[in-house]
This record gives sequence, C-alpha cells and structure tokens, in this order.
Amino acid sequence: MPAQDPVRIGSAQSSKFPPLTDKTNDDEVLIAKASQAIYKQNFELSIRNKTLLILRRLSDITTQAKSVAEVTQLIADTIVRELNFAAAIITLVDKKANVLRPVAMTKSPQMLEGLKLVGKPLEEAVIPLDDANNLTIRAIRDVEQKVTDNILDILTPLVNQETADSIKRITKVKTIIIYPLVLGDRALGVLSLGLSKNVDDLSRMEKETLSELIGMVAITIDHAKLLENIQKTNSKLQVANQKLELLDKLKNEFVSLASHELRTPMTAIKSYAWLVLNNKAGPLEPKAKEYINRVYNSTERLIHLVNEMLDISRIESGKVQLKRENINLKNLASDILNEFQAKTAELHINLSLDAPDNLPEVSIDREKIRQVLENLVGNAYKFTPQDGTIRIIMRAKDTVIETSIIDTGHGIRAEDMAKLFTKFGRLEGSYVTITGSGSGLGLYICKQYVELHGGNITALSEYGKGSTFTFTLPIAQHIVSPALQPGEGQLH
Repeated sequence: MPAQDPVRIGSAQSSKFPPLTDKTNDDEVLIAKASQAIYKQNFELSIRNKTLLILRRLSDITTQAKSVAEVTQLIADTIVRELNFAAAIITLVDKKANVLRPVAMTKSPQMLEGLKLVGKPLEEAVIPLDDANNLTIRAIRDVEQKVTDNILDILTPLVNQETADSIKRITKVKTIIIYPLVLGDRALGVLSLGLSKNVDDLSRMEKETLSELIGMVAITIDHAKLLENIQKTNSKLQVANQKLELLDKLKNEFVSLASHELRTPMTAIKSYAWLVLNNKAGPLEPKAKEYINRVYNSTERLIHLVNEMLDISRIESGKVQLKRENINLKNLASDILNEFQAKTAELHINLSLDAPDNLPEVSIDREKIRQVLENLVGNAYKFTPQDGTIRIIMRAKDTVIETSIIDTGHGIRAEDMAKLFTKFGRLEGSYVTITGSGSGLGLYICKQYVELHGGNITALSEYGKGSTFTFTLPIAQHIVSPALQPGEGQLH
C-alpha cells in the first residue's frame, strides 16, 4: 500500500477539489465526484491504519510496562502523539479512598505550567467520587462520553472559574472529551482528551477510531493493575516466607538448645533412679520401689521424646549426615528382634523374621535405619494384643530391599491414614492417645530417614485386623548378589 500523507485530526477536507458549477460538463462532474469519493476513502483508510497502529502500540505497552503508572503514562503519550491532541489525562477510581485519582498526564510545557495553577502534585489532585458537579464523575456514573469547553467542569472543586480560564489559555485546549473506562460492570476510571479545536471538527471516522481505542485502553489498564497486584502479592509472600524461614530457623535452634539442656539432667535423673531401684542406696520398701520405678520409666520416655525433638531439629535444618556402610539388613533386624523378645514373650506375641540368607547388602547409616526398625516394631508391639503376631519380612525386589512389618493389632481407621508420617500425627483412639506415651513423631522421623537413604515408606491397614508398614532401601551399588538364584528371595 502506498504511504499515506500524515493526517491530523479534523483535516478531512475536500478543498483541493474545485467546486462544481453550471459550466462543468457531465464528465467533469463524474471525475470530480469520483475524486472526492477516492479522497474520502483514502482519508478514512489512513485513519483506520492509524487506529491499527495505535492499537498495536497499546498492545506493546501491555508487555513492556511494569506498573500501572508506567502503563497509563505511555497510553497518554501515545494517544497525544499519534492523534495530535493537545493533552490527555488518565484518572483511576480509588475505591479505598473513595476518590478519582490522576495517574498520568501529558507532560508538555503547557500542561506542566497549567498544573502549577492547580496548586497540587498530580497524584494529589483527587476528585471525590460523590462530587456530582465534576463532569468526570458524571461520566463514570452515567457510563457515557461527555464533552465540554470549560476546563472547570473537570477540575472542580480543585480550582475556581478564573483559574480554569487561565489553565485553558496556557494549554490552548478548546474542547475536552471525557471517556469513561469501563469493563463489564467495573468502572476503572476516565480518559480525558484535550483538543485544540472544536469537537465538531472531528470526522465520523475519527470519532469511531477514538471509540475503538477506549476499549483497548480500558483492557490495557486493567491488565496492568492485575499484574501490579500480583507483583505486590508476590512481594508480600516473599517477605512473609523470609520471616517464616527466620522463625523456623529460630525455632529449630531453640528446640535444639532446649533439648540438649533437658537431656543432661534427665539422663542424671534416670541414672540415679536406676541406682536406687537396684538397691545401691540400700533396700527399698515395695511402695517406694513402685514410685521410683514410675520415675525411671517417665524419665526414659522424656529422654526418648527429647531425642526425637533433636532428630527433628537436625532433619529440618538439613544437618543430618548419613554415615553409610554396606550391611546385611537381616542381621540388623535379628538384633532388634532379640531386644523385643522379652517384651513380646510376656504377652505371648509371636515375633518372627522371614528373610533369605543371601539377601543383598544395603548401603545405609546403621543407627538411623536401626531407629526406623525399632520404631516400626515398637509401634506394632504397642498395637498388637496378647497372643497376636508380628512378622518382619525382607525380600530383594529389583534394585531395592523391601521390608514389611506386619501385625495383627488394632489397625488404623481409614480417616486416620492421612495422619501417618506427619509431625505429631497422633491417632484418635490409638494406644498412644490412651496412654499418652507417644509423641506422634516416630513415623515422621522414619519417613525422613528412609527418604534420605533414597527409599520410600508406605502403610496399609484394615481397622480391627492389623497393619502393614513397608519401606524400601536401595541395594548397595544397585547390584544384586550373584549368589541369589533367579526367583530366590524375590517378593511376589
């Protein structure tokens, strides 16, 4: 398309064509009318191209600008520059303050000089939303375009008529067109455009162009406000997260310090209670021995809780270091069975281990996985009634050793399953709830230690029939022992 001559607002004139007279012949009439039609079409096409250009630039503003203030200023500058207006002012609704607040204005020398006469910075030249004397407020209320040749109509109650006339003289604005910026039922604000000519000088196409631009302006500003709100929210969340991280760090430090300070006197109390129970200070009366035994057991539980709190503190502060070594998991489980045999024998609970002799080794921190096994077997013991069974089954499966602790205990209700492996995840109606002897930290620690080793832990249970806790640990170097025959020791 050939380049169009620059078009200014109100320049759609046909004066370059000579007027038709009685002496003009028919051919000249046809040629003149055709020329006028072509000129009009070219003019309107030029305006349409200008509209598309401005729309594209408004679209670019959406992606380039980072704040509402920047977006609105670019919009005002773009419209004035591309459509040759004298001025543009964008004011937005501030619901919190119940005012219409200016956010952007053409920064020409004349407009800046006129602003000085208002006597306030632009952002402070607000109009109350309930001031019906202001034409911009009425434009929002009526949701329709307004036109005026009196600047006082948009500046009341900020200035009087004399000051408004002085501003009009300085800025050379003859007419102001006020467009409400509305999206759906939401009033965003107002775009006020100042013309250095009368509104009647605008062509129909120019008016249509402006109407099309208003919708895009509203969308662009709304998008900018949304992004700005998201950025503010993200900033607040970032600050809140930093505070939470600091509080969490302080909490871990406090728990660690308090646990260390508690463990020392608790260990001393336990030691002295043991000496008294074993008659190191002389024979005890039966009742006194019963009381001291309760002190000993309570102190032991408190020390266990303190140790769990220390474990949690180290885990959550990332200070846990695994001292890996290749060991046979079956041997480790056998040691734990020996520890529990005396307890389970009292209740006639059958405790057994099922694992092949040629079970591949695992690379683990012995003490931490020992703690996992002790916690799981200990929980099974607590929940299993007299004459029940607890089985530990170990099998090689692909590149892991899968260990299951199966009991015939009380089981876990379906609604309580989600509480497993969470901090302080005590179950209603469970043994620990009734006796108060559990912290609800054991399974959480088990999960953390198993996952630190690259494994995972799960639980299955049917209320009233027992539970199965299963965890996996990677086989050392992911190599299955050559001595393991196909199908031997595999869990199916």
